[in-house]
Amino acid sequence: MTATQPVFKADAADTADASELAFTAADVRDLIQRIKADGGADTAEIAQFEAYAHSLEGKAAAKPRQGFGWSTIVRKLVVAGFRHGGVWMGKVLKHVSPKAGRYASRYGNKIADAIEAVENWGEHALTLALVRAGLPYDVALDLAKAIILIAA
Repeated sequence: MTATQPVFKADAADTADASELAFTAADVRDLIQRIKADGGADTAEIAQFEAYAHSLEGKAAAKPRQGFGWSTIVRKLVVAGFRHGGVWMGKVLKHVSPKAGRYASRYGNKIADAIEAVENWGEHALTLALVRAGLPYDVALDLAKAIILIAA
């Protein structure tokens, strides 16, 4: 295997699908607690995350569905997950190479900054943003694939 070939476990026997990687209400609440503990509590964003958690439990007026703002919240959750870690982040990292997991653990804020700046999320755009942020290509591609599985 060369340095340019990513080791994304979702391509191998340990197949991940979007439902396995999707945020659950408990994951969202874990992330909210981590954000508050880190002192990064933006009340408007926390309220959006709480509303999304309620919708995942079926307690909100509208169920989460693609479009209509929910995809934006999922993107914000992905960024927050890289910044603050938590249960959900562990679910993602078990599906990428150990090298990508180490980078994500070590450089979560840098990764969050890079993916937050990408307007139209796609695997190629995310990979480029992560490479520009200084991640090796194989790590960037692994993480971009995982992010797309989650945010799609």
